Amino acid sequence: MIGGLTGGLARPRAGDAWGGLAAAMLLLPQAMAFGIALWSPWTHDTAGAALSGLVAAVCLCLASGAAFGTRGLVSAPTGPTLVLLSGAMAMLHASGLVGDALAAATMLTVALAGVMQAAIGLLGWGRLIKFIPYPVVSGFMTGTALLMVASQVRTLASGEGAPALGDGGWIPLVTAGVTMLAIGQGPRLAPKVPGVIQGLIVGTGAFHLLVALHGGGTPAGWVVGALPGLADMHTGIGWLAGGASLDGWPWWSMLGAAASLAVLASLDTLLTSIVADVSTGGRHHAGRELIGQGVGHLLSAAAGGMAGAGTTAATLVAINGGGRDWSGLAAGAALALMVLFLGPVAAVLPISVFAGIILHVAIFGMLDKDILLWLRTPTARLDGAIALIVTLVTVFWDLMVGVALGVALAAVEFIRSQMLSAVVHRRWNLADRTSLRRRSRQARALLAKAPDAIVGYDLKGTLFFGTTDHLFTVMADDLKRARYIILDMRRVGQVDLTAIRLIEHMSGIMRERGGELVLAHIPKSMGLVKRKGHRHEHIVPYHANVRLRVFRDSDSALEYAEDRLLAELGLEEAPSDAPLPLEQSELLSGFGPEECARLAPWFARKRYAAGEYLFRRGDEGEELFVILKGDVEVLLPYGSGKRRLRLGKFGPGMTVGEIAFLEPGPRTADARAVTDCEVAVLGHDALKRLCRKHAELGMRLLMALAHDLSQNLRRADAELRRLAS
Repeated sequence: MIGGLTGGLARPRAGDAWGGLAAAMLLLPQAMAFGIALWSPWTHDTAGAALSGLVAAVCLCLASGAAFGTRGLVSAPTGPTLVLLSGAMAMLHASGLVGDALAAATMLTVALAGVMQAAIGLLGWGRLIKFIPYPVVSGFMTGTALLMVASQVRTLASGEGAPALGDGGWIPLVTAGVTMLAIGQGPRLAPKVPGVIQGLIVGTGAFHLLVALHGGGTPAGWVVGALPGLADMHTGIGWLAGGASLDGWPWWSMLGAAASLAVLASLDTLLTSIVADVSTGGRHHAGRELIGQGVGHLLSAAAGGMAGAGTTAATLVAINGGGRDWSGLAAGAALALMVLFLGPVAAVLPISVFAGIILHVAIFGMLDKDILLWLRTPTARLDGAIALIVTLVTVFWDLMVGVALGVALAAVEFIRSQMLSAVVHRRWNLADRTSLRRRSRQARALLAKAPDAIVGYDLKGTLFFGTTDHLFTVMADDLKRARYIILDMRRVGQVDLTAIRLIEHMSGIMRERGGELVLAHIPKSMGLVKRKGHRHEHIVPYHANVRLRVFRDSDSALEYAEDRLLAELGLEEAPSDAPLPLEQSELLSGFGPEECARLAPWFARKRYAAGEYLFRRGDEGEELFVILKGDVEVLLPYGSGKRRLRLGKFGPGMTVGEIAFLEPGPRTADARAVTDCEVAVLGHDALKRLCRKHAELGMRLLMALAHDLSQNLRRADAELRRLAS
């Protein structure tokens, strides 16, 4: 497998050749247009400028294709890199560089960008670039499109050496318009021919027809001119070797421009890689692709080319033509052959046609009109504002400043949205939920009278500096009234130091008035804490003298709070390891001493060690168990059977196994001794004999059991409603 591409590297096939050829035909006029747009403000060599764009496309396609980072990807000069490099050249010119010195400094900037782009790939930073928010990308693409439109309008309106509008100066304007119309409408008539190719052919024909009808010949500044041969090419190495002085060059500005160009080209390429992945079903390797692009920029700079990136239109053309792993290399080779053998054809190609191509790419391929829709939509208005700000800063100030500002605004918006989002999933109290620990009737009555003495908060999302104040505001009243507050963090993904400090503060408020704050399901992200024990019984936050009690789940925390509250209310429940007489159990609480004495012989006594099962799910059973000593938990196996959901915890005086006792058959859950237990067992057959001998006593026993079952069903129904919510 090469670079993580799905399915490995396939052998070259005919589809790669045809797809690469189709992409090369599409790139030919576009690359020439971008080269002319870059160099025309600084040089009169239009043919050399067009060749610069073609050289860049060849170098980028070959280097990127050889890296095998993305299936079907084709690279060439793009609008964003054109605008950024044009701005860099304007900066270099403003610093006093002209002629060969300006060209050499530009090539060196491209080379530095290539080194930085390769470094981004080697360090794996490409994954970070892809996280730039879409409104920011939309904004700088729209700003770039407006800059491209402005540059071409100026070129068409004031071409050097061109006659006035009344003397034929209107011909380039009309040619550009015809070219744009052919690109947009031509594919409807000839779907198999790319629109750019149709625009090139139709626009060129219209231009020469208009010139012939007008008469007066063709001004030299209106056509590209024959491309120079290999011996006449200007190269970056040649400019530097030709004696271009490096003194006085704005090196820091060049490094800044190169860094901006590297980031922008990487972003442009990775966005195109994602499009290619969707079309091919592959998966690009960001690091490998960026290294290839960086090498391509180094080659382009050495050969006198310009900057570029992965191009969406050419990539899709190559993929639709059958191109996959080798289409980038095929496109580069096809472009190189065109440069070698079709150079004289450029002598008749109008510059205004290439201006029309650039205008079409900018207006219909890069200008994001959805920004206006976002501004009119309340839910997307802020995203639209970010995109608009990035657009304005890009147009009137600087492209990378616009991107940086947009990322900063998006980050601020994310923090604001997180601050406004609710961190409390649900608030509950004892009226909504009780622990799975089965309590005596007296204990249940006491807890029911003080529902707000224990309050729980199921938290969600991220607890950080932006949400802590909101959490404190929501909990303010309970911090003043509740005896115990439970914070369930099962749905919390991240907790920062500010949130830990707030939890400490709330714990201090509770302690000052005799209450307690306890935590459950603390996330692993609370890395600033030290944990003691395997079950996280205690937590030591940032301050070592502050102790917070922590439980592995909210039910354990609720059971602890109930135990403490019952003790404060004056109910001292007997410890589970102290034996309880049978007559004091819940089942026999309504019987007198003589009746209990008559019932006791019908019960057998059994002992179970901690961890031993009273019964398992699926076991045939018909016995009722009254716990006299120890704790028993009832578990429901699920999934593969290795995981168990705790349905309840039962202590002395509680009863388990009622269903199989009333209707003998397979058990529906497991019952396991948590500690060493002693139980009284009554079988179904013994009950029938009891009813035959003491009918009234047996009926009363059944009624007492039915009452306990109804209470259990009510609790189960309340728990199901809580889980459903």
